[in-house]
Amino acid sequence: MKTVGIFFGTTGGKTQEVADIIAAKLGDAQVFDVANGVAEMEVFDNIIMASPTYGAGELQDDWASVIDEVADMDFSGKVVALVGVGDAAIFGGNYVEALKHLYDAVQPKGAKIVGFTSTDGYDFEASEAVIDGDKFMGLAIDASYDTDEITSKVEDWIENKVKDELL
Repeated sequence: MKTVGIFFGTTGGKTQEVADIIAAKLGDAQVFDVANGVAEMEVFDNIIMASPTYGAGELQDDWASVIDEVADMDFSGKVVALVGVGDAAIFGGNYVEALKHLYDAVQPKGAKIVGFTSTDGYDFEASEAVIDGDKFMGLAIDASYDTDEITSKVEDWIENKVKDELL
């Protein structure tokens, strides 16, 4: 497996915590805060993008400032997995919709997107990040989960949805 580049944006720190857990579980990963730019993204064949959802389904501010640059990149031959962090209790009407913004930026540019997860067990009203009616466009993490539950969700996602797909 080649090195994985994990790119996250965060305001409150929860998404960075998730990115760090993913990096620790993968072992061979480098973590980048998109507040410092996304130029490094082009050197990786395996990319994980993580963003919280804000407001009415918007990307986190640091991601919003670089999403056009990401959308201009060529993702041909790259494997991309997405992670959305949200709060289903407070923002259940647009739960983890940052996933859709990330998906829309990379999917038309040739990315092989992996890591779709079932919506089973999630209690939310609606989300544009749901595809085929029953799965998220990536890993959905509820910000209200405790660290142990986040870690177990990440471990399961890596082992069952992502690891074998990474080049």
